[in-house]
Amino acid sequence: MSDHTDVQRDARVQAVGLVDRLVALDARIHALEAEKAELKQRLIVSASHQPGNGQAFEAPRTKHEWRLAEDGACAAAALGQYDVRVDDAVVLEGRRGEAFLARFFLLGAAPDFAGAVATLNRLCPQQGEATPEVSIVIPVHGALAYTLNALDSLLRHASRHVFEIILVNDASPDASPEFLPQIVALRYHAMGRNAGFIAASNAGAALARGAYIVMLNNDTRVVAGWLDALMASFARWPRAGLVGAKLHYPDGSLQEAGGIVWRDGSATNDGRGDDPNRPQYAYARQVDYVSGCAIALPTALWRELGGFDDVFSPAYCEDVDLALRVRAAGRQVWFQPQARVVHYEGKTSGTDTASGAKAWQTVNTKKLYLRWRERLSHHRPRGQAVYFERERSVHQRILVVDVSAPTPDQDAGSVQTVLALQSCLALGYKAHFVAQDNALFQPGYTTALQEMGVECAYAPFEPGFELYMQRYGWLFDVVLVFRPSVMEKCLPAIRAHAPQAAVLFHVADLHHLRMARTAELEDDADLRHAAEIMRRRELALVREVDCTITHSTVEREILTQAAPGAPVALWPLMQTFVGTRVPFAARRDVCFIGGYRHPPNVDAVRYFVAEVFPLLRAAEPGIRFIIAGSFPPEEVRVLAAPDIIIAGQVAELGELFDPCRVFVCPLRVGAGVKEPLRSLIGSGLF
Repeated sequence: MSDHTDVQRDARVQAVGLVDRLVALDARIHALEAEKAELKQRLIVSASHQPGNGQAFEAPRTKHEWRLAEDGACAAAALGQYDVRVDDAVVLEGRRGEAFLARFFLLGAAPDFAGAVATLNRLCPQQGEATPEVSIVIPVHGALAYTLNALDSLLRHASRHVFEIILVNDASPDASPEFLPQIVALRYHAMGRNAGFIAASNAGAALARGAYIVMLNNDTRVVAGWLDALMASFARWPRAGLVGAKLHYPDGSLQEAGGIVWRDGSATNDGRGDDPNRPQYAYARQVDYVSGCAIALPTALWRELGGFDDVFSPAYCEDVDLALRVRAAGRQVWFQPQARVVHYEGKTSGTDTASGAKAWQTVNTKKLYLRWRERLSHHRPRGQAVYFERERSVHQRILVVDVSAPTPDQDAGSVQTVLALQSCLALGYKAHFVAQDNALFQPGYTTALQEMGVECAYAPFEPGFELYMQRYGWLFDVVLVFRPSVMEKCLPAIRAHAPQAAVLFHVADLHHLRMARTAELEDDADLRHAAEIMRRRELALVREVDCTITHSTVEREILTQAAPGAPVALWPLMQTFVGTRVPFAARRDVCFIGGYRHPPNVDAVRYFVAEVFPLLRAAEPGIRFIIAGSFPPEEVRVLAAPDIIIAGQVAELGELFDPCRVFVCPLRVGAGVKEPLRSLIGSGLF
């Protein structure tokens, strides 16, 4: 009987174990099915964003109004803040080109080439002896009207860099040999025979005196800032070996935002025919290649690589090959959208790949594939996953969120946002930025981020944070959010649409501390209550995120004690070093700098002027107090006196720093990085 009972008991135990395993397997199957459903939904979304290609992920090519491009009578000054677009400058330059061509009837039956040449000679005197920094090489074979149009834009082009223009006439069949040598600003070189684009380009580059060579087609027109943006790219990315421009058709539409090389050696101009103002075409990034229509590279590298390879003569695929050789040499290829060029495509070689010079494109694509097939084997087949192939070097992504586009010339918080983005880029992350509140494109501020390689979201293409996260949330490895008010609004969407991402909360300073100290200073019971509510809100966020970031050792300790177990990281307060050339003994002024939309800064300067500066004035006659920073209100402006200077916003901080010996921080209600100093003052050491 006992043996029988034991067997029954063992059978029951075994059965319970099997049931437990079955339940566990059912739970695992349910989880996998849920994951499968989620992935399937993502594929459906991706496919809907790129019709006919389920392997790609791309925002839909929705058409948005571009007022300046669509209304020929519209002036830039008439644009409202909702009408401004990234590439408005291209439309204006296109209009200048039309006006130049029409003024001298250059596309008509009786062109006034002599009049156009005379006008160009009045724009710029004959080149002097100064050594150029940049050599712009323009190969020419016919199309004199467009060559003159290109020179009109170049000779009007303002740049920080001294440049020379080397024009190579490749046996043009039109009037180019007669008129081009008359332009005094050129270094003119004539080929003995029609040798083709590659030979003409290499001949011109051999004459270059600049440290950088820019290859420029003759059927182009450069846009303001083009050359400076190209050159700044080499300073920003020391490993950059080749930088290319953003190419537009004369009506402003997009011709190329960098290029993709596929596994079979064929190539795609990214974004061709699309709206160039879309965010994905407006930020600098590494690419497979950039069209030789408008590229820059160090002269030493050009000569080390031997220029364009004449195996591709007379033309086509030589620019793709050059880019691949640059990369094989350990250098990078960059697309710089702030360098804009209007390209009147096909004015020399046509556009038909079945005949004429353009037919060499098909032949040379086969040569390119045979040379680079091993390297290209890691690329996807043509047309697959365009969104990811366009920047194949990206392996990890971070999304940075703030209330609006950072304005580092106006407030210290924006400085930290910009420097955090720079740090993310330096760590190898692809950085995205989206504003939680103000989704408008901000000229100057948004473009500064784009120029350094940050993809920025803005209206009307990305009209809101929730929709942005629905579309792109699954891409991000990390999400970094500034300010508690922004995090409160964004966290639900982040958790819903980016569950895989680590969420970082940058508090900058604890708002409730600043509010509590203001309440203490003003003996305000209502403000004390508001400060307590803010404390609870901030701590709730600290507990919900994956890590909180602060600049203050004191605030780190406060958070560690108030929210035990919640990770808190200490970041240094980052600044760009400006320095001064003036010796310490030659400086005597006292300075405060801050943004005056931040109430503690207003209180600080008023307190200093009332309580401290009279003592300095008596002890050091002639000393001045300089109050610098953006948006000083009337209560600050009225403090002005012969020895109290209201400087306002200062463009170059070096000019502000040079006369100043001491910088003061008389904050009575601040928090954040000022906290350690406040603690020392309270300890009696100061």
